Amino acid sequence: MHGRNAEYKRHILFRDYLRAHPEDSKIYGDLKLKLAQQFRNERSAYTNAKSEFVKEILRRAGWK
Repeated sequence: MHGRNAEYKRHILFRDYLRAHPEDSKIYGDLKLKLAQQFRNERSAYTNAKSEFVKEILRRAGWK
């Protein structure tokens, strides 16, 4: 998978996983709130800080 199609599929897989796993969804929501406060004016730092969690969820969801 390449380009936009892969990115779209990755987003859908992530979304669907969180919908099916409310405990992980809550953890992700709490993480995002914490990071939004910590990196209020640093969008890239916010994104980088949550990337490990996102990678782990995608791994659990079967993303290769």
